[in-house]
Amino acid sequence: MNRLLMLCVGLILISCGGKNANKTNSGLPEVVAPESAESAKQIVDDQLNITLTPPQITVQNKTVPGFTKGINIGNALEAPSLGEWGVLVNEKHFIMAKEAGLDHIRLPARFSGNAMKEAPYTIEPQFWELVDDAVNLAVQHGLGIILDLHHYEEMASRPRDHIERFKALWRQIAEHYKDQPKNVAFELINEPCGALTVDILNPLMKETLEIVRQSNPDRIVFIDCYFWANTEWLDDMDVSFFDENTVATFHMYQPILFTHQGAPWMDPEYQVAQVIFPGPPLAPVEITGPALSNAWSADWLNAYNTLEAKDNPSGPKTIWEEFGRATTFVEKTGVPVYMGEFGAIDFADARSRTIFLKIVRKEAQRRGIGWAYWDDGGHNRAMDLMDNVWVKPVADALFKD
Repeated sequence: MNRLLMLCVGLILISCGGKNANKTNSGLPEVVAPESAESAKQIVDDQLNITLTPPQITVQNKTVPGFTKGINIGNALEAPSLGEWGVLVNEKHFIMAKEAGLDHIRLPARFSGNAMKEAPYTIEPQFWELVDDAVNLAVQHGLGIILDLHHYEEMASRPRDHIERFKALWRQIAEHYKDQPKNVAFELINEPCGALTVDILNPLMKETLEIVRQSNPDRIVFIDCYFWANTEWLDDMDVSFFDENTVATFHMYQPILFTHQGAPWMDPEYQVAQVIFPGPPLAPVEITGPALSNAWSADWLNAYNTLEAKDNPSGPKTIWEEFGRATTFVEKTGVPVYMGEFGAIDFADARSRTIFLKIVRKEAQRRGIGWAYWDDGGHNRAMDLMDNVWVKPVADALFKD
């Protein structure tokens, strides 16, 4: 079937698990296509034109120099073991990023899985070598790099048992990189969630930042808000201890039933295919099984099927709301924000992906918010290292206005 006729195929990560698994779309229902690809394209264009004017903004974020537009090297150093999720850090990542005009890399790294379980919690020499190689490549190619402590899963399940280990890891990381250039930045913990609630998270971030500042007084430090870095939790961040080199971080995967449709690492209600952007669909998606039995997904899909473009949850209105919360936080606190991840899974049709990603990227730039695309080397891949090219729907969104 012509790709344009397949308006969508079988969503932020709601689990704290990996982003690496693969899955096909076999057995998922198909949207009833219009009579021609051109008429399908025209309908989506008409829907988009209705919704495309962004709201006015009165507050501009203070963009962090050197961290304005970047890309994640995901599923590499945060995998349980080297290469387990199919990605290795490669110099091509850095070459392609630089040639594309990006200015930084965000490097997820599972320090917690490569350190002693008991005090003094020493990080393994072999892991230092892997991270050092990535840092050196970034510096060599004139790129900034964010060292992101990623997938410390025990912090989400038993945080109080791991607080001292967590702080010990950061004491080592900070000391190890204290002499690196300022554009080697730190991110204290990725997407805090689960039992690592704000009453534990806020004081832990304060104590950890104090540890980092002992050896890195001017290092840029990024701190994620709670609930997988969801904008709805920005206001729950304690920013009283933030200094001029501390940045609040959020991730942007809304609308999640579009961006993670069919994702095999997600719960069953996410296995709904053919969600397009912008909605509504040409033919309603079928709401059955877990998607129907979970009230939130059933309500969302019903709204997606029925609401006109300007109010549809799978449309720019949702993006404006996400960024609106970020800008309101900046206005209230004076603390700059950064969007450390955004993406849309390749189970979505290519045209919908490009439209969504381009609007998110342009809205971040319009508000002065730095960003990093989530490239996991799999279903959110942006760089094709084998052929030294960018995946077209992503490239069209990131680099074409």
